[in-house]
Parts: sequence; structure tokens; C-alpha cells
Amino acid sequence: MTTQIVIQKGKEVPKNAIVIEGFPSKGFVSTIAARYMIDELGMEDIGFIESDRVRSVAVIHNSVPMRPIRIYAKDNLVVFLSEIIIPIQHAVEFSNALTAWIGRITPTRVVLLAGISGKGTEKDHEIFGIANTDELNWKLEELKIKKVEEGMLTGISSDLLLYCMENNIPSISLMTETKNLPDPLAAASMLTILSKLIDVKVDTKRLIEEGKKIEEMFREIMEQTKRGKEGHKEMEDYSPMYQ
Repeated sequence: MTTQIVIQKGKEVPKNAIVIEGFPSKGFVSTIAARYMIDELGMEDIGFIESDRVRSVAVIHNSVPMRPIRIYAKDNLVVFLSEIIIPIQHAVEFSNALTAWIGRITPTRVVLLAGISGKGTEKDHEIFGIANTDELNWKLEELKIKKVEEGMLTGISSDLLLYCMENNIPSISLMTETKNLPDPLAAASMLTILSKLIDVKVDTKRLIEEGKKIEEMFREIMEQTKRGKEGHKEMEDYSPMYQ
């Protein structure tokens, strides 16, 4: 079985790219943030991740069937958007495909997005960060983002973070506290910081206004998924994000 990154015929990966990873995390914060950013900036669908591990899964948007893990680009930005949760037993395979691809395109920066369990800090949706260069650490301080001093990261994001560190690729991980499922407001907080970090304006007004609607949509989808699993046992490892 194979997992590979496919760039569509006639499409190109921007040079000197900033790569943003938006795989599902707690509260679906990273997925919501990545999806909203793609829509708000009008990014172009340039490719997808093809894998035997996620066969027989398609997502539908505006009556158009799409791959569940897609790649978007605009200017120097590249965003990976996954609308399914990667089964933990297959995470390494996806990580290997991503790190090999990152090694080939040599991006100027890699940004990893994640939602983490809320710790009840003074701020709503407190954001934490970890970076591997002095420049990015200074940026965290400038944006008043608390740096992670001790802890543990797991999953695809952790593999990408280690790869970037070991191969001298500037990278930063942004982690937003969340207690809800899903949490559009946490995604909005993350996008506010992300837009400053990459110097690209992303207006989060619509995301904040539609937050409640998005929460209701997610709950309905999760309920549909739960019912669907009862009749399709093989789909137990997957969890769609949107309709």
C-alpha cells in the first residue's frame, strides 16, 4: 500500500513556499482554520494526497465530489487540508510522504496548526507556540504568544516539526486552546495570529459570525457519521469534517 502526494497536471507548487498544515486536531480547530483561509483567500486546488489507507472516501462541496485530503496554493502559500482524521496506525505513513515532499520543495517556512485541550487560562482560546529559529521565536514574542517550555506533541504535526528541526527548515507550531467540538471561535483566534505571522490578511469576521451555524453543522455531520458507522463497520477510523 502506498501514500503519495499528487500535484495535478498543469498545476505547480509555488517557489519559496510557506507550507501550512491543516490536519484535524482537537475541536477541529486546524481544519476549520485551514478551510476558512482557503475560501477567504480564494486559493486554488492544485493537488491531493492519494493513499490506499483512505480509499472509498469522498467529500462533497457545492455538489462536487472531492478528495478528502487536498492541497491548495496562492502566491507563495501552500495549504494542506484534511477533512478526515488519519487513523493513528497510519500516521507514520502519511508523515513520511509529507516530509519527503517537503524535502523536495525546500519551503521557506512550515507552519503547523493544532487545537489542544483548554487549561483554563486567563484568555479565551489562549495560543501557544514552538519554533525552531531565532527569527520565529522573536516573532512569537512580538505577537505575545506563550512559548511551550515543556510537554509532548504527537501525530503528524510532531513528525513534521522534528523533520524541519533536523533539516534546518524554519518551522513553527501554533496551538490554540479549545474545549468545544467543533470550535470555530478558536479557529478565528488562530487565524488572527497566523495572518500576522505570514503577513497575509485573513478577515475572520464571517467565521466569528457564522460560528454557531458551523457548530450545528458539525454536530449534525457527526451524528450522521455515527449512524453511518453502524451500517459500515469499515469506516470506523474516519470522521468527515464538512458537507
